Amino acid sequence: MLSPRYSVIALLALAACTTKEARRADTAAPATATLAGNPAPDAAAVRQAIEANNARFDSAVIKGDTAALAGFYTDDAVLMMSESPAARSHDAIAKTFAGMGSAMKVSTFKLQTQDVIVAGDYAIETGAYDMNAQPAAKGAKAMHGVGKYIVVWKKQADGSYKILRDIANSDQAMK
Repeated sequence: MLSPRYSVIALLALAACTTKEARRADTAAPATATLAGNPAPDAAAVRQAIEANNARFDSAVIKGDTAALAGFYTDDAVLMMSESPAARSHDAIAKTFAGMGSAMKVSTFKLQTQDVIVAGDYAIETGAYDMNAQPAAKGAKAMHGVGKYIVVWKKQADGSYKILRDIANSDQAMK
């Protein structure tokens, strides 16, 4: 069985091999791939939907709302965070967020979408995050962290997008 990383790479390779048009003529904008036989998704609308999800995600992180955070993920999602084993499944992701919430109180959290590539019912987002948090340990100093992420979003039957794969890591040690 392929690892999640190789599965994403295989998905991207498949999308690249079956596209009608994989790259826009103006290379300043990100590529938008379309699967053969399917109408091209509106990349701007998909990015807007992802950014709206991210704003709600930011809010849920600050509130420590584990149920809301887990709700952004598909049942078979995989979450891969720095210095932590992969959480495989909706329930494991909820437990991961609950553990993070008990370890620290996040005071600010901001996801910044940098790029979205749309391929059929999937969207691949790259971005950066910035956060401030106070560890729960008595006397621990507040931390500031910045990093980057890649998220694979999957279009749902109702037209919404949920996270299928999520990997993030820090640019530096938390301070």
